[in-house]
Amino acid sequence: MSTYTKPITNAAITASRAHLSCWKLSRINLSIGKPSLKVGWCSGGRPRPPAGEDARHHTRKKRDSLPIPSYESKCRVIKDRHRPMAIKKAARADIDWYLISIDRLKQIGLIILLVVLGLAGWWFFSNQKRNPRSAAEAAITDAREALNDLASSKDFSNHRSDFDRAQKKLDEATTFLTAGKYPSAQEAAVESQTISRAAISGGGTEFDAQFNTVEGDVQFQKSATSDWHRADIGKPLFNGDWVKTGESASAELIFSNGTLYTVGPNALLEIYAQLNPATAKKSNSVQMQVGSVEVATTDDASMVRTPGTQVVVDSESTTQVGVDRSKSTSVMAEKGSASVASSTGGAAIKLNGGQKVNATAQGSLSPVRNLLMPPALLAPADNQVYPVSSESRVDFGWDAITNATSYVLQVSRSRLFTSLEINSRRQKTTASAKVTAEGAFYWRVAAIGPEGDPGPFSSFRRFRVSGASREAGTTTQEAPPPSLQVKKPYSIGGPFYMIEGATDPGATVFINDEEVDVESNGHFKKLVSFSKVGRNSVVVKAVNAAGKQTIQSETVLVEE
Repeated sequence: MSTYTKPITNAAITASRAHLSCWKLSRINLSIGKPSLKVGWCSGGRPRPPAGEDARHHTRKKRDSLPIPSYESKCRVIKDRHRPMAIKKAARADIDWYLISIDRLKQIGLIILLVVLGLAGWWFFSNQKRNPRSAAEAAITDAREALNDLASSKDFSNHRSDFDRAQKKLDEATTFLTAGKYPSAQEAAVESQTISRAAISGGGTEFDAQFNTVEGDVQFQKSATSDWHRADIGKPLFNGDWVKTGESASAELIFSNGTLYTVGPNALLEIYAQLNPATAKKSNSVQMQVGSVEVATTDDASMVRTPGTQVVVDSESTTQVGVDRSKSTSVMAEKGSASVASSTGGAAIKLNGGQKVNATAQGSLSPVRNLLMPPALLAPADNQVYPVSSESRVDFGWDAITNATSYVLQVSRSRLFTSLEINSRRQKTTASAKVTAEGAFYWRVAAIGPEGDPGPFSSFRRFRVSGASREAGTTTQEAPPPSLQVKKPYSIGGPFYMIEGATDPGATVFINDEEVDVESNGHFKKLVSFSKVGRNSVVVKAVNAAGKQTIQSETVLVEE
């Protein structure tokens, strides 16, 4: 039997080759265990059909269809056998094959999906963390949980005041959140949680400040009340509490970072301590309404706010800040450095030791003025003893200061100089005073410059007037060693511990070889910072005018 073949023109062959010169899918092998995708390159026309009877059947089936090219065109197909996923090169240069596993395609797609989901999750949570509102809401939730834990604790009755303070801070946080003040809301919530957790752990929360010394009429008012109470040494103070001093009264406030605020007479101030959520550290400051305060920092800066300024006292510095009845502010750097900024904004003014600036109630700052530094004290020697007699006199002397027009000599029974026995302006560098009463006295000198402004006062010296019969300005070797009682050191927060005790009036006290101030009644105290975690020794030594000494040692355990 003969086979009919329809003529094929050259035009048809060219069109077919143009249509089929491409990557083509040869077939998909769906046999179990060998899923694969085969792709081949046809160099010219359709794939070669089967031979024999199948070819004749195929030709008859396509007889009435469009013209097809000759099967003499070159097209090769890889045999159906398993090949690894890789680029396969055929024996001839005009044929390239790729074998791609469908399972492998699924795996690659799954990996890409997981990476995309991971990146999307990271982006979402990062943005949520940076969202102030979300951070504030999370802090409020944590604070509420801590407050509930405190309320359900078995010692709740002992921490009722802590609960009230934590609840007040939580209410403030909610109010700030409603008003859209998200950073303030987070700050108040963190402080509320800190109060609750500290109370739950036992012993209550750490205070922001406490009274270190109280002289005269000193009172305090809690932030949640309107009642004033008499201040006592060691009384804790918290953010929002108020302190006021009367005529000839003074107080020392020591904050949790070791900064010492010495408050002068007729002063009114507010304790201002805020927690920084980013660092979990408190920034300590006071808001002065009227009066004066001297700020002596340790290794951390502190702040004083006044009606017209904001004063930052740098670490290891001492600065005097005063506010008068007209709300004007004066700032004098005694040691180290400080910066003064107007409450209306603008760049801060830097002050170094011996410099001063004034400000109005509206925040207008004056030019910086240079003051004279204090003179060195010469006589009497520190802790010199004088007898009480009609002939006894104390002769004071100090170094001369260049450009000083005069000097101010002050003598007081208080080391805070709240009440003055002598407050004299002297043209010379000497002075003399009669000895009329027993007790311990403190004296200091400041130099006055050409513009009439007194500079910082010198560090004080002490002398003692005793009723014992002895030659003026001399000591006795027959005196017994001084008495010495040291209280158990107590922590005021972090590495800071208070060392406190009493000795004979007029004796000199050293704590770890560093001299400390002794009150006229023999009482002394000093804030000591320990850098070593674990057991630390504290050696307290008292020395009287005869050179006799008494030594006592205490151990302080500093926890990490």
